[in-house]
Amino acid sequence: MLRSKTLLLLALLAALFIAACGDDDDDGGGSASVGDYASDICTAFTDWTQAIQDRQTELQEGLQPGASPQEGKDALQGFLDDAVAASDQLVDDVDAAGTPDTENGEDAADALQGAAEGARDQLAEAQDNVADLPTDSPQAFGEAADEFGNQVRSALEGVGDGLQDIDTPELDEAIDEEEACQGG
Repeated sequence: MLRSKTLLLLALLAALFIAACGDDDDDGGGSASVGDYASDICTAFTDWTQAIQDRQTELQEGLQPGASPQEGKDALQGFLDDAVAASDQLVDDVDAAGTPDTENGEDAADALQGAAEGARDQLAEAQDNVADLPTDSPQAFGEAADEFGNQVRSALEGVGDGLQDIDTPELDEAIDEEEACQGG
């Protein structure tokens, strides 16, 4: 039960990564060539995703059958602490990428910065709320953790919605061609 909640959260984070990298980009540290920008943005999202996946193993260990509700809660708290830290780094990296030197580049940069910040903010809210999970019984914890995971997933689902609305053909092409964007 707890494991499925965790996997749902990770799947959502991966979906956010795919949606963001598959479309448009950021705004922040000055003008950048479209190719450099695509590389920087995709690298930032790849690093973010990898950091979260690396922490997933520890989370799964804390949510193994037989783990106490407190161990599950501690594992979830640790995961969210690390996810927020990784998301803070993502926000910084997206900002540092600057603005792609292309038509609608500023709009794309703003949308991607908003998506990164939105993901971070939703994860930070979840980080604060994990303390409310009950630990008095495994069943109560499992049910609350599943509901918690669904709430986090729902909150994160709309974070990257505006990315598809930005018309940046040159940037889209650069992302399609950039090795860092291929999810290697």
